[in-house]
Amino acid sequence: RHGHAYRSPVRGSFLTLLPFVCFTSLSLFAMFDSAVREKFPKLLRLDGHELPPPISFDVETPTTLPSCKASYFGTDEIKVLVSRFIQQYYLVYDSTDRQGLLDAYHDMACCSLSIPFSPQNPARSSLGEYFKESRNVRKLKDPTLRAKLLKHTRLNVVAFLNDLPKTQHDIASFVVDVSTQTNTLLCFTVHGVFKEVDSKSRESVRAFSRVFIAVPAGNAGLCIVNDQLFIRNATTEEIRKAFVTPAPTPSSSPVPTLTAPQQEMLQAFSQQSGMNIEWSQKCLLDNDWDFNKAAQIFTQLKGEGKIPEIAFVKQL
Repeated sequence: RHGHAYRSPVRGSFLTLLPFVCFTSLSLFAMFDSAVREKFPKLLRLDGHELPPPISFDVETPTTLPSCKASYFGTDEIKVLVSRFIQQYYLVYDSTDRQGLLDAYHDMACCSLSIPFSPQNPARSSLGEYFKESRNVRKLKDPTLRAKLLKHTRLNVVAFLNDLPKTQHDIASFVVDVSTQTNTLLCFTVHGVFKEVDSKSRESVRAFSRVFIAVPAGNAGLCIVNDQLFIRNATTEEIRKAFVTPAPTPSSSPVPTLTAPQQEMLQAFSQQSGMNIEWSQKCLLDNDWDFNKAAQIFTQLKGEGKIPEIAFVKQL
C-alpha cells in the first residue's frame, strides 16, 4: 500500500517475468539461483522449489589458532646430527672463504638460488645482487637458462656460493624442519635471517629458506646432494627480532686461550683418534692434557662402545 514500507525478508518468490530465458542445464539453474540469492539471502523457495540451506560461517565463537611450533627433527639422534651439521656449515659459510664447504658437498651435488619476482627494475631492487643467479621457475620460462642456472658438481656449487655476498647468519633465528628421513637420505629445511656484512645497503637484513637433501657420509656425518636456497627481504618484524640474542660461540671451536703446545696436541689427538676437535679437546681436558693418559682412556671407552657417533662427525 502507498505510504507503507515493508521490510520483512523475502522468503519465497516466483520469477515469471523472464519468458525468454531457457535453462538447458542444471548448472544454469544453479547460477540463476545463486544470483537471486545474492540479492535475497533469506530466500528459501524459488519458482516453487526448495532452495538448499544457505552456507554461513559462525564467527561469533572465538577461535584460537595453534601456536607456531619450534624446530622439528623427529628423533633426538637426528636433532644432534642435523644441529651439529648446521652449526659447522654456517660457521664456514659466514667466514671470509667458503672453500671449506667443499667437504660438505657430494661430487655430483647440485644447487640453485631463487628470489621473489619483482615487477620493478631488478637492477634497482635491493635483491639486485642475487637477481642474475635467480632460478625462479615461476617466472623463468627459458629451458636453456633454467639449466644454466642450476649449478652442478661440488666445485661449481662452492665456487658459486663463494661469489655470493659475505654474510653473518643469526643462528638464534633458525627454525629447522626435517621432512624426510630414511637410512640413506635426509631432507631438512632451515629458515632464518642473515645480514650482508660487506653490503652498503641499509636494508641488508635478509630472510632465507634453505632445503638440504643429504646422504650419510664418513664418520657419521652428512654430505649434501641437493641445495635449494631462497632469499627474500626480511619483514619489519623479522628485522626487529634479528640479532637480539648474541650468537653462541660454536662449541666445536677450540678455546682461544689454548697455548701453542696445547693447540698442537689437540690437532694431533684429533687426527690419531678420529674424533672431532670438540670431543678431542674434552678428552684432553678431562685428563689434564696428558696425551698418553687421554689416549688410553679413549681406547678403553671406544672398545666398550661408550663413545657416541657424534664424536666422530667430520668437521667442515
